[in-house]
Amino acid sequence: MRRRSLSLSRTFALMSLVIIGLITALQVVVQWTLLRDDLLEWERTVSADAIRTEAYSLLRADDFRDWRNPVTQERFDRVFRRALGRLEIRRIKLYDPDMRVIWSDEARLVGIRFPGNAGLAEALRGSAVARLERARQAENLYEWHFTESVELYVPLSFSPGATPGTASIVGVVEVYKNPAPALANLWRDRWTIVITSLAGAVLLYAVLFGMVHRASRQLEVQRRNLERQAIALSGANLELREAQKQLRAAERLAAIGEVSAAVAHGIRNPLANIRAAAQVALDRVIDRAVTEKYLASIMAEVDRLGRWLRALLDSVRPFELRAASMDLGAVLEEVLSLLGERIASRQVTVERHLAPDLPRLVADEVQLQQAFLGVLENAVDALSAGGVLRVQAERLVRDGQSWVRVTIQDTGEGIPQERLGHIFEPFYTTKNHGTGLGLAITRRVVEGHGGSVEVESKRGVGTTVLITLPVESGPPPGS
Repeated sequence: MRRRSLSLSRTFALMSLVIIGLITALQVVVQWTLLRDDLLEWERTVSADAIRTEAYSLLRADDFRDWRNPVTQERFDRVFRRALGRLEIRRIKLYDPDMRVIWSDEARLVGIRFPGNAGLAEALRGSAVARLERARQAENLYEWHFTESVELYVPLSFSPGATPGTASIVGVVEVYKNPAPALANLWRDRWTIVITSLAGAVLLYAVLFGMVHRASRQLEVQRRNLERQAIALSGANLELREAQKQLRAAERLAAIGEVSAAVAHGIRNPLANIRAAAQVALDRVIDRAVTEKYLASIMAEVDRLGRWLRALLDSVRPFELRAASMDLGAVLEEVLSLLGERIASRQVTVERHLAPDLPRLVADEVQLQQAFLGVLENAVDALSAGGVLRVQAERLVRDGQSWVRVTIQDTGEGIPQERLGHIFEPFYTTKNHGTGLGLAITRRVVEGHGGSVEVESKRGVGTTVLITLPVESGPPPGS
């Protein structure tokens, strides 16, 4: 069976590519998340501690309450301008506990409160906050031109509380940093992992695909072998059934032959005596008008019984092929001539189509004559007045061998389909005066010559018998 659906290797290829793509995409997402978390954790700890150390060394808690003082502003400027000298620092803001900007490198921000800043609110509760985002919030009043930045909030407490974690927050430093320098090194490491993973996945895919492709090819070879074996087994099964059918037929004919031989031996001599006596009585009777009808009936019935016995013996007699060169056209004409009186009495029209280039056959002329006679008798009996009997003979070349085909067609009522399969069985007949042996003998003779008999019939149209014979006759295969 040659499927048109996806093969095993193609299905595996498609599914593997999808799975590897999903795994790679998931890996990129996970690596990016880890990268971002690592960077932000670094900022929350190392960078925040560095900012606190710098602020605690130069600033005081009072500076955040007296932030408008020029001296305080100068001190703020001295502390944070130095940080602004680093390339990754983009902006610094200093907030008091009221969420007001009290110093920034962007002077326009000084004095503006941002009460809706969630990151600042969390830092005022004592936690360092780091997040990676674009400057798109309300507090980013003058940072809209910034690309993605690390936004860091560092709470400042100059005096520890009585309880750990309860120190008073006097201010918050907000720093905007360019993440590119930090990301560059991390991205290099992450891409190394991604590329290595992809290379491993591709190598694994190639190995698995090769294994599956080879297995698929082996399965395909096995499937084809199984198909061939199934076809061979099916053919062998058909041959076995046909052989069993022929064996049963042979056994049946053998049994019939024994009975027929005994019956024929017991009936033939009495029949001969009866006919002879009837003939003598017919010849010597004075009043022929009185007895002629009855004596003729006796002779006709004896003749019919004699023909039946001959057919019976012919059907069970071992087949012996006495092949010689013969003219098929002449045989067909002779058989039609034998049936001439019956054809004329039924007012049947005979159409002959005998090819002029028919080859001479090497066959048993007597037996073929009997075979054609059985078919033609049935065809004539099936026709009513005005019917047509067509006899056609033509030459064929099949598989480099010469054959002849004889087609006998009548325009009778046809054979019902339920009876068509039984017409070659011995003693099967639907005619009152028939023996049921004519077609059985025909098939036996034709197949004995290495030929074949086919019958096609349609109710209301007629019946066609196709007899195919080799030019050089021989026993059929396996006989």
